[in-house]
Amino acid sequence: MKKIKYSKIRYYVLAAGIIAVVAADSGNFGLGTLCGMCPVGFLEVWAASKSIPSGMLPAVLVFIGAAYVFGRIFCSWLCPTAFTVKTLGASQKAVSGRAENFPYVILAVSLIASFFAGFPVFCLICPIGLFFGFVFAVLKVTHVFEPGITLLIFPLVIALELIFFRKWCSAVCPVSALITLASKIPGLKLRLRVNRETCLLSQETLCGLCSAGCKEKIRITEGDKRFFEKCTSCMECADNCPTGSISFTVNKKTAAENRRL
Repeated sequence: MKKIKYSKIRYYVLAAGIIAVVAADSGNFGLGTLCGMCPVGFLEVWAASKSIPSGMLPAVLVFIGAAYVFGRIFCSWLCPTAFTVKTLGASQKAVSGRAENFPYVILAVSLIASFFAGFPVFCLICPIGLFFGFVFAVLKVTHVFEPGITLLIFPLVIALELIFFRKWCSAVCPVSALITLASKIPGLKLRLRVNRETCLLSQETLCGLCSAGCKEKIRITEGDKRFFEKCTSCMECADNCPTGSISFTVNKKTAAENRRL
């Protein structure tokens, strides 16, 4: 039986999710874009307007709840940025050390800037917002044939951010940083796990294919202490595992225990 390639399924899920959001917005179903449930956008609007945007609150809470249970799965399965990167054949680099805290600096600066500017500043350069902005600009052209400068500016900015600044997702994106914070809360989790009984390394056989294919550079079978915080559940490791030893499991352990595989 041919092995299921989760990376291909992920690409189709990304495409289907984007089509569903665009179709809902075009059909005036009131769902808006993914930006409507963005926790960073919520905080920026709060800072800019000096009042809580209650209309965004339910969707943002759902987003945070999903991040709590599934961790950074949004980054690889639903984020339009991941779809753009995979479509363009670009690759994002992981970061380590002090650079991992840089997204929090970006978040703080964005909130302060939004407070004084009176509008969500980071949204002007966010690849997620720019992606949907470009899609809707294209749809506008097909409906009323009103081409605008956004058709050139939006994809250009996205290309600059994702191709030339190849550490955007791990070293800049404050959305990913907030998802990581939510995933650190101890309790019920659904995460990837390594079956030690079938893993080749437990049989003293050299392998390491799972870690070699990990875009986050996680040492999956070596007990990487930040496995549950850094993992985006992209399933590349599961695709590369020759014994099928990696799968999703429910985990109810504490945050300290989660740091040990």
